[in-house]
Amino acid sequence: MFLFDEGKNFYKGNLHAHTSMSDGRLTPEEVKALYAGNGYDFLAITDHRKCTADQDIYKNMLLLPGIELDYTMPLQVIHLLGIGMTRGVETAPWTSGPQAGIDAIRHFGGEAILAHPNWSLNTLEMILSLKNLAAAEIFNSTSRPPWNPDRADSTSLLDVAATHGLLLPTTASDDAHWYNGDACCSFTMVNAHENTALALTRALKDRAFYASQGPRFTQISYENDIVRVYCSKVRRVVFHTNAPYAPARCVEGDGIIYAEYALQPQWKETYIRVVLEDENSLRAWANPFPLMR
Repeated sequence: MFLFDEGKNFYKGNLHAHTSMSDGRLTPEEVKALYAGNGYDFLAITDHRKCTADQDIYKNMLLLPGIELDYTMPLQVIHLLGIGMTRGVETAPWTSGPQAGIDAIRHFGGEAILAHPNWSLNTLEMILSLKNLAAAEIFNSTSRPPWNPDRADSTSLLDVAATHGLLLPTTASDDAHWYNGDACCSFTMVNAHENTALALTRALKDRAFYASQGPRFTQISYENDIVRVYCSKVRRVVFHTNAPYAPARCVEGDGIIYAEYALQPQWKETYIRVVLEDENSLRAWANPFPLMR
């Protein structure tokens, strides 16, 4: 099994950004110019409760329709990103609850992503209750100082969800509001035939993407109980699984471009999530996948 199709390209994009159309500091035109100028292939502007961009091209950067729906509950909040849907979602009956929001996004042709679950203080029970999510943000640039408490990384929470059987694919996004250091930090690399809305949303459905702050995956394979990882130069490759303890899950060194992990039946591992870390402590996260034995 191979996670990526080597006959397709990788496209870099941000699926979570705000503008002056809701609570962002920059105008939509300024945000588009910023991401296009930093080499992004696609961008979704996801202002709160409104679709702020139809599908379009801006200086060779694809603009995907986006929206952020938000729900406040007694002990947590739920924020949902809608990617690729039509404007009809704005007037759909999404306010009755998070599942209604997911259903509305999907009804109007989009894919729903759970935003910053660690920042939102989402419980395992809440995450497990949500059906038909395309992904969850494993890293959110703005969910850390100086803008927020340090809850940007949701790896541990999503590991618990995966251990309970929900292997959510993961994205990394900026959620930029202030544009004083919170933009062009995190991104999602999508493995697709072409940089079009149809191809990218198809790849989201097919789990053909990974999340990153910088490091790049080339390929991940799984065969004969061995997981093999090919990547850009990193200092650490970590194999996350449901087992609290299993040996040899962390490979460390200078300029690592290949690592492997041999599964052992006694540890009863059911899934793998591969995480890279480079010399600057920037990470990349592959989507978790089940171990078939």
